[in-house]
Amino acid sequence: MTYKNGLLPILFLSIFFSFSCKSSFQENKISAGEELKLPDYAIGFSVLCKGNLRQLSIHSPWNNGSNLNVYYLWPDSLPIPDSLRLETVILTPVRNIVALSATQWGPLLKLGMDSIIKGVSESRFIQNETIKNMLKSGALIDVAADGVYKMEQLVKLEPDLVLYSPDPMGISSSLQRSGIKLLAWPDYFETNPLGRAEWIKVLGLLVQKEVKANQIFDSIALSYNHLKALTKTVAEKPQIFADKAFAGQWYVPGGKSYMAEIFKDAGANYVFSDNNEHASFPLDIETILAKSKNADYWRIAQATDFEYSYEDLARENELYRAFEAFKNKRIIFCNTAKTAYFEQSPMEPHLLLADFIAILHPELLPDHIPVYHTILR
Repeated sequence: MTYKNGLLPILFLSIFFSFSCKSSFQENKISAGEELKLPDYAIGFSVLCKGNLRQLSIHSPWNNGSNLNVYYLWPDSLPIPDSLRLETVILTPVRNIVALSATQWGPLLKLGMDSIIKGVSESRFIQNETIKNMLKSGALIDVAADGVYKMEQLVKLEPDLVLYSPDPMGISSSLQRSGIKLLAWPDYFETNPLGRAEWIKVLGLLVQKEVKANQIFDSIALSYNHLKALTKTVAEKPQIFADKAFAGQWYVPGGKSYMAEIFKDAGANYVFSDNNEHASFPLDIETILAKSKNADYWRIAQATDFEYSYEDLARENELYRAFEAFKNKRIIFCNTAKTAYFEQSPMEPHLLLADFIAILHPELLPDHIPVYHTILR
C-alpha cells in the first residue's frame, strides 16, 4: 500500500467529503484524483487517498457494508483545512498511543516506534522484554486488567489515540465518556493469516511509516507464499485436528478459520474443513472422537510451566488415549507460556506455517528450527 504525497488542494475537499463514509469506498463512486487502497489480504480496513489526505475506514465484522470507525488522517505539519473542521481527524504522526492488545503494540515495535506506546493492558501476561522493561521503568503503564479500565491513569496519559479490540456489545461506557479518540482494531476477525499481519499498514499510516510498514509486510507475504507453494504438489496430505475438551465441550477451529487456513497451506487435510464457521465452535468429545480418531496429527496450544507430556494429557481425560495421534506420539504442541505465541505469531504467520510444514512434511524444510510448535515428547 504505497501512497502519493502532495498538498491536497482545498478546491477538491468539498468534492471529497460529499461522499458518505459508506459510499466513499464503493469503487464506482471514486472521484477524479482519489485512489482507493484496498489491502492485499485483509478485509477489515480500507483507505481512500487524495493528496495528503487519507480516509481510513475500519469495517464492521458484524454488519457487512458498515464501518466501526471512519477517520481522516492529516499531517500535523500542515494547517487543517476548513473542510475538515467538522470531521473526525487524526493528526499524523500520532505521538502518544495506548495499545490495548499485543497485536497493536507488536507491529509498533517492528516499526521502531516503541517510544510512542504509553499504555498497555493485562501487563501480567506480557512476555515481550522490551514492553516489560518499559513497564518497569515507568515509560508506559498498565491501563486495564480483567476487562476493567483504570480511567484516571488512562486520562492522565492524554493519548492521541486508544487502539481497542471491538465487541459486538459496544464500546465500554467509561471509554466513551473519556473523550479520547478510539480506533477499533478487529484484526482478530481476519481468517487469512496474511490478513492479520497486514494491519501493520494501518499503523504505518498513523505514524507516517508507510514505506517501512509496506516493506515489513511484503517480506512476510513473500516468505509465507513461498512456503505455501512448497506444499502444492505434496503426494500425501496428513489429516489433522486441534485443541481439546474443556468443561464438557471441545471447541474446534471452524473450517474457514485462521487455523484451518494454516493447516491447508501447510499441506494438511483438516478434519473439519467442510465446516463453514470462521470462528471456533463447540462439539462433544464423542463427536470429535468419531471424526478425528484416525487422524494423523493433533495440534494443541496451551500454557504450561512444566514439561508437558502424553501422560499429563491422558490424566486430564483417558479418552485421549483412543486417538491414533496420541498412540503414535504425533501431537503438535505449542506452549503459549514459553513461545509468546499470542503476542508474536499474528505478525509472524510465515514462521507459524514453517513450523507445521517442517513437522508434516519434513523433507520440504529439513533445516527448520521450531519457533512455536514441536512434536510433544
